[in-house]
Amino acid sequence: MDAIKTGGLIAQRRKEKELTQKDLAETLHISTQAVSKWERGLSCPDIGLLEPLAESLDLTVTELLSGQRGEAPGEEAVRDSLRFGLAQLGPKIRRWKWLFILSAVLLLTVVLGLGYIWVRDNTEWLPQRKTVVRSLDTSDREQQIAGALGIRGHSLHLYEVTLADDFAGCTIQAELWTHGGLEESWQLGKMWSDRELFGARHQLLVLSVEPHSEEWSEEEGRWTWMWFECGVNFAGCSFRGPLDLITNPYVSGGAVWSPMKGAKEVGRGEDLVLLTISIGGPDGGTYAPSGALPPEREEEVCLVVRMYCE
Repeated sequence: MDAIKTGGLIAQRRKEKELTQKDLAETLHISTQAVSKWERGLSCPDIGLLEPLAESLDLTVTELLSGQRGEAPGEEAVRDSLRFGLAQLGPKIRRWKWLFILSAVLLLTVVLGLGYIWVRDNTEWLPQRKTVVRSLDTSDREQQIAGALGIRGHSLHLYEVTLADDFAGCTIQAELWTHGGLEESWQLGKMWSDRELFGARHQLLVLSVEPHSEEWSEEEGRWTWMWFECGVNFAGCSFRGPLDLITNPYVSGGAVWSPMKGAKEVGRGEDLVLLTISIGGPDGGTYAPSGALPPEREEEVCLVVRMYCE
């Protein structure tokens, strides 16, 4: 396409049809400046505008491309038309090509990501270097299910446990900590690695700790002693039973539950705190296994439930 010849033909036909540049621009939904550039030979119409432009000026697309009226297109004119069309379409084709490639890459990334998540959560193909414990929110239905398993109590906690490949077993243990350190411990359950027993890598750990206070002292204004009933169900093993009595000076009736939140990793030879219950004092105690408490806080005590991995 010769921009000068085509522009001259556009200007000639526009004037013959008694159209202003603004009229032609509004018909084609373009700016008046674009029409002016065409007629001065500064630019060529976009390939998508050739057909509506030809119709507006009562021309053929071939006449626009050749810049002449009423002549059959010669071989050179056809070649020019093809070159013009390719020149107009080339940038668009390249742009759409890169958009397609980018979309394909993004789609492939999403598919691979979803596939990785599915493989990680539903198979054992990927290595699991550490045991991961994730706390779960308990619904009324889950509490009913746990109750059917023999785990009852107003303090019910659920954990999803992803076993490490080298998991050899674990011990669930309750520990009584005071300002003086570890006072007493109770083994709630001991599980050994038996994949026939454990089955899948993902297991559910159910933990219940229910407090009981007895013998209110009017003189001291607090309970004389208290005890905890604990329940554990994990990987086919279950335990339920009471812990020893906790007596003065560690009993006031107050207790604060602090369960583990989120997800945490634990390796072999390491331990993880699943639940901390502070008792003693008006609002419960403070967990301080290392370091002494001031005299006014020596009545504070904590019951800690841990998982020890072997």
